[in-house]
Amino acid sequence: MLKVHLTRTLMRSLLAFAHDQYPNEMLVLLRGKRSGESLLVHQVVFAPFMLGGRSSSTFNPYQVPIDSSIVGTAHSHPSGVTRPSVEDLLHPYGSVMMIVGYPFREKEDVAIYDSKGRPLEWEVIEDEE
Repeated sequence: MLKVHLTRTLMRSLLAFAHDQYPNEMLVLLRGKRSGESLLVHQVVFAPFMLGGRSSSTFNPYQVPIDSSIVGTAHSHPSGVTRPSVEDLLHPYGSVMMIVGYPFREKEDVAIYDSKGRPLEWEVIEDEE
């Protein structure tokens, strides 16, 4: 089973961005490196023409340049629920889906799933120098 590693800076940035966008949802693409059953997520990418509103966020995948380092998405749930919605499960992009829930303060406000909505094991690691 895939284990996801997030850099501390990325984790803090996602929590802060979700907080700044509240009460709207935020959505970003995640860039990472896979090695066997380990995935290091280290950067976000903003897709062209991304839209975020009070109840959803979206982007047109046909507007995203081909980039094999994009491993999934991160988006917020202003409701605080960190489980994927039916809409989330119907539109996966990449192999991981990170959900950041209100109040956007700490690791417990984040959950990571595979593209089928199954929870993944994950941890925050220190940034590489």
